[in-house]
Amino acid sequence: MPDERGPIDWDALRAVEGVFRDRLNGLVSAVEYVPDAIDPVELQVTLAAGFDTDRCRFDVQWWTNHGYKYHYSEADLEFRFGWEIRPGVPDKHFHPPATPAEHRESCIAHEEPELVTLAVIKCWWDALETGDPAVLNSNENPP
Repeated sequence: MPDERGPIDWDALRAVEGVFRDRLNGLVSAVEYVPDAIDPVELQVTLAAGFDTDRCRFDVQWWTNHGYKYHYSEADLEFRFGWEIRPGVPDKHFHPPATPAEHRESCIAHEEPELVTLAVIKCWWDALETGDPAVLNSNENPP
């Protein structure tokens, strides 16, 4: 599957980092390119907020041909928004916190790094404000 998606899209990761910094300003406590900034495979954005803690992290991947992954984690909670072309699952899908192996249709229809990042942030922020992770995928094509 990685061959179909193409290599990691460095420009997309930089755009994603910029949106996190612009929109969540003081909440971004760390940014790391893994394994390094020369040849990144993943962008890790640590935020000073969460559902049950004052720290969470988004691990983000973007590929040049198609596809992304926004994996959220904190102490006892994980979810993921993703886009991949694979038989039997929606291309744009959501892995809910209660059943992370499940592939539900995603509320995010965008395919541009900036818009997808804004949408992921909106879904997370709306759920954080209500204190209910069950509403993460309930927006209608955010942002």
